[in-house]
Amino acid sequence: MLVEKSTYSALLASLFYPVTIYILIAAGTFGFIFAVFGCAGAMTDSRCMLALFWITSFVVFAALGSTGFLALYYHDNVLRKDINIRQAINESETNGLKDVINMLQAEFQCCGERGNSDWHQLTIPASCCPEDPSGPCVFSTTYDKGCEESLEKWVRENVFRAGWIALGLSLVQVLGLILTCCQYKALHDWNKKVD
Repeated sequence: MLVEKSTYSALLASLFYPVTIYILIAAGTFGFIFAVFGCAGAMTDSRCMLALFWITSFVVFAALGSTGFLALYYHDNVLRKDINIRQAINESETNGLKDVINMLQAEFQCCGERGNSDWHQLTIPASCCPEDPSGPCVFSTTYDKGCEESLEKWVRENVFRAGWIALGLSLVQVLGLILTCCQYKALHDWNKKVD
């Protein structure tokens, strides 16, 4: 979602949508790095390393769980005011969004925010027309639908998926938390027997 079409986030007023994915990436990276402490703690019977791993796992669990919950809660609240295609069209020559708009229009087979009238008094890009138009791209040959609805649907679907992925990964973290507690307690009991 993020790698393939990260540029679409430039057309969104709210940072919530891309931030959801960044939190998932950061939590995964953070968890992977600190998994070394969990492995080292289990192999060397170090309660200190296991405790550090448990704490970091809990932080990752909290980040994933809250991100997943918020993504699922807000995925239906993608507001049309969050989509700034028309503004991007008007400023596309100055803000470098021309390629993003062209990619969006070609991908979703749409034209403008609410229709081709958004390109009134501007040159209609080739991305507004089917690949093999029978002549130049003019208002009569453009796609009829606007891109706002398609982009809104795409954001909703992907935020929904990201939310479920985050919740699923947080459940995996719960398993890790439980197993770490069991290992920590077993080491504690074993140390009592030895002493």
